Amino acid sequence: MKKASFLIALIVLLFSSCCKENALIVQVNNPSALDREQESIEINLDDIKNVLNAKNDSACNYVVYDAEGQEIPSQLILSSTPAKLLFQVSVKAGDSCTYSISKGKAQAYETKVQTTFMPRRKDDISWENDKVSFRMYGPALVNDPKEGMVSGGLDIWVKRTSKLVTQQWYQDEFDGKSTYHHDNGEGLDFYAVGKTLGAGASAPYIDGKLWLVGNNFVSYKIVENGPIRTTFALEYEAYDCNSKALSETRSISLDAGSQLNKFSVLYKGNDGEVIPVVAGFPFRGFDQKAGKKELHSIDDCNSIVYDKSLGYVAYAEPEHAENGIIFLGSLMPEGSDQALIGQGHVLNGSEATIGKEFVYYSGGGWSKGGFGDLEAWTAYMKDFALKLREPLQVSLRATCLN
Repeated sequence: MKKASFLIALIVLLFSSCCKENALIVQVNNPSALDREQESIEINLDDIKNVLNAKNDSACNYVVYDAEGQEIPSQLILSSTPAKLLFQVSVKAGDSCTYSISKGKAQAYETKVQTTFMPRRKDDISWENDKVSFRMYGPALVNDPKEGMVSGGLDIWVKRTSKLVTQQWYQDEFDGKSTYHHDNGEGLDFYAVGKTLGAGASAPYIDGKLWLVGNNFVSYKIVENGPIRTTFALEYEAYDCNSKALSETRSISLDAGSQLNKFSVLYKGNDGEVIPVVAGFPFRGFDQKAGKKELHSIDDCNSIVYDKSLGYVAYAEPEHAENGIIFLGSLMPEGSDQALIGQGHVLNGSEATIGKEFVYYSGGGWSKGGFGDLEAWTAYMKDFALKLREPLQVSLRATCLN
């Protein structure tokens, strides 16, 4: 991208004397053997401003068009450094496609992601996209006389609709019309978190012990909220980690079309210390592999698939007679140090350096929401890992519109 920025600067100088209006051409190449559908790319806002002669344009009005000249949804990410313009592309394996960016007023796009703080529901923070929904438990739940609980686990709500439905499900529960624990035709919440990692939260794993957060999140900040990406941060106060005080900030983002969240966890304590960490989900039963008489290890379980080289673990929860199967997955982008069953969890291990962000992915799918079996879910996890290893290649050039 640095080379692209330099070339753009030169081209702008050549165009500035004879071109009244420029456009930025974005060519996206897919070097992998996988089709890329609804995949997010980001363009530095400074590069766009340089090409469009808009260095002093504070309005940030830019429009993205596909190869047919149709406007497509985009989102300004002003919280990042540098600021970026985000949009999603679809490119066949080994192929390329072209998009363009011009100055103009963007349409009001349909929002496909959303994060909401729910003080009426004991300070839940809930978020969803067009595929799946999640939540984390807030401070009001700790002292609730009926449900009082400390948990930093990730809750997952499954759905079979692309609509954003979580807030309506909450409201129907408040109004006594229906409960989101029952499938109303759109999906439901039938996953139990309790005092576990839930659907893929993380924790230090030292000397064979999970060191879970000692309280629910104490504060939150919603950073981005659609239409394509939602990002927010949760703060957790200091808790005991192997006789040392550790606190953490979890920054979580979810893009439209994705089954997995991106977690960026910042552990705070003895800066520079490297600690083993895991992401995981409670182990609630297994389909024993043929010929195995007892469950001795993760390799004896037919409902778990993992690849330490690619960094993923895929797990199928025991089937619910009425609601089907929830599939869960975690992914370490640089590969897994270990994959195991420990402390009652299916764990995917890596290392984190205190004082530096630790990045991983986790989330899930549903047998009634697009994933027929564990094989299909594993294929999704594998493809996700491969796409991270072979990112789309983006090149930029300027063109004159007049």
